[in-house]
Amino acid sequence: MYKILVIEDDSKLRKNICELLENEDYKVEHAENGLIGVEMARTTYPDLIISDIMMPKMNGFEVLKELLKDEETASIPLIFLTAKAEVESFREGMNLGADDYLFKPFRITDLLTAIETRLKKKELATLKIREMQEQISRKIPHELRTPLVPILGLSELIDEEMDITEIKEMAKIIRANGKRLHQKVEKFILYNDLIIEEKKTKNKAGSLSNTLICEEIIYQCLSEIENKLKPTDRVRLKVEPASIILPEYFFTTIIKELIENGLKYSEENTFVTVEGIKENNNYKLTISDLGRGMTEREINLINAFEKFGKQQFTEAGFGLGLTIVKKILDSHNCKFLINSETNKFTRCDVLIPLY
Repeated sequence: MYKILVIEDDSKLRKNICELLENEDYKVEHAENGLIGVEMARTTYPDLIISDIMMPKMNGFEVLKELLKDEETASIPLIFLTAKAEVESFREGMNLGADDYLFKPFRITDLLTAIETRLKKKELATLKIREMQEQISRKIPHELRTPLVPILGLSELIDEEMDITEIKEMAKIIRANGKRLHQKVEKFILYNDLIIEEKKTKNKAGSLSNTLICEEIIYQCLSEIENKLKPTDRVRLKVEPASIILPEYFFTTIIKELIENGLKYSEENTFVTVEGIKENNNYKLTISDLGRGMTEREINLINAFEKFGKQQFTEAGFGLGLTIVKKILDSHNCKFLINSETNKFTRCDVLIPLY
């Protein structure tokens, strides 16, 4: 049974709404002003809140602002009730993050439809989170176990009686898999850090940091990509030096992820091109390949742990790369555009403000 909190200072209207919702099998709680409503929301955590805007002690906008301060209440859907004479407040409420508006007097069907719509959206979001959690629990053990097997197996085989050449060869394999394991863990930690930062405040950390783009920094990135992808042989560079407003760690992360994707999903006899030019007040970075490409749906569904074309391709990985790139760029007021055609090409354009 869904729980709904009604915050309304008009006692008659509040009573009518509560009775209506109870008849629809909702569990209903109510508050006579915004101050009481916020306290109730923080203690009972309703599934949805219906709130008037003009109220004593704390108005509806102030209620929403207070709820957004608390991680536990920030995700509760909120429907505002307002008089038609207060239309100018509509934009303010939507900018704050209100989920819906109903103008008084409203029809019963409109109220019930608005409630049902918001609860369904919340349910879908909850299911998506659970699905992601399940994917994490399934993927992490497998992804971390894969490079650990040769590390542990070969280290047990090494003994004093083995030939030095054999030991060196085993050490190379152990080192390569250790590096692979380290990269997987670091990628997951970075994604988690970006999620935490996103919840706190957008564009907070590193927004004024600058990085000097040059071929040397990109060559350094290539040296950190798996050798089996032949990055130094298959990547062609043509970048104009410039200083951008983006921390170096984030920039190199973006470069490595986009180039690695291009190498991984294209044939060994093709090239990945990296071009960079100054364009107005931005630096335009373009990474393109002649690989398998992406569908429009895949581009629109860039999500963590969702690999592109996973039904046809079996490369191991969390599927975090493009999601990390997008989150970094979104948090630093940069633009990220993907243009692709299946089995032909993929072109990623990144626009970063110049320093």
